[in-house]
Amino acid sequence: MNIDTSGTVPESNTRQPKTALPYLHKQSELLSDSMIINTLMNNSEDMIYFKDINSRFILNNRAHAARFGVSDPKDLRGKSDMDFYSAEFADKLYQDEQEIMRTGNPIINQMEHEMLSSCKLLALSSSKYPLFDRDGKIIGTWGISRDMTQLARAESALAKANKRLEALSLVDELSGLYNQRHFYNMLELTIKRYCRKRSDDSSADFSLILMDIDNFKYVNDTFGHVIGDTAIRYVSGLIMANTRISDISSRYGGDEYAVIMPDTELASARELAERLRMTIEQNPLLISDKRIELTLSMGVISFDGDTSAAEMVRKADLKLYHAKREGRNQVC
Repeated sequence: MNIDTSGTVPESNTRQPKTALPYLHKQSELLSDSMIINTLMNNSEDMIYFKDINSRFILNNRAHAARFGVSDPKDLRGKSDMDFYSAEFADKLYQDEQEIMRTGNPIINQMEHEMLSSCKLLALSSSKYPLFDRDGKIIGTWGISRDMTQLARAESALAKANKRLEALSLVDELSGLYNQRHFYNMLELTIKRYCRKRSDDSSADFSLILMDIDNFKYVNDTFGHVIGDTAIRYVSGLIMANTRISDISSRYGGDEYAVIMPDTELASARELAERLRMTIEQNPLLISDKRIELTLSMGVISFDGDTSAAEMVRKADLKLYHAKREGRNQVC
């Protein structure tokens, strides 16, 4: 085997032209300062702008002029953000630029938000720097801003969707009340809170009402499930209208409801339940020519030191069963 020890690279491996570096050097010489500046000022989609010491524009690219509806960037010279934005937003930009000139420190990737006169949100990601003269003296600022409005809108829509999903995870879609899972979570938290409160105040109390619509199967069978769903929503609305803001009302399941009443002893809870029962009885559901009489049976208990949500529900359910057995449309 012959080995070339001359230090030369075999011709078959020489893929790069020997004139590559001189060629690149020649090309860089062709890119004059003015050509580079013209390329940036005419073709960049980012907004580029230079300002004097008073934050008045002295040079702007086409993208920045287009932001203000101006076709010729030269028409922006001598103007300021105050001519285009709200006084509050323009003053914020002015103060930032004054701080840059005072300290010599740039501001990098700062999000700026402005509500335009068209009631549309403008979102910009801006980086701003001190502008120096030949002697190194700060004579103004310059910056680059990128329009992030579409991204901001997408993020806002995503946040709203996540908030809706979070609400749906807590709320029963049919009734608009809290769902069973949230009811159990809140009942457990309430039990823990009152266990702690009773260590300082033995009279601390809360109550629980468990209720359901009497003969609801008859409503469904006679009028159909659509009317049955309407009845559930109707009763839910009456429950919300006749309980306190501090009460936690839930659809426990099917035609059953539950209300947690903080700082409420048994007698007061029974009075509230009775008022609610009478309200339901005296306000039948009216749909077209149909008059649907609705009543509720209720079981009411107060906190007696139980540490289990399931146990409290079991006791309230026994009271509800007793109300059903005794003839319905009553509070036990």
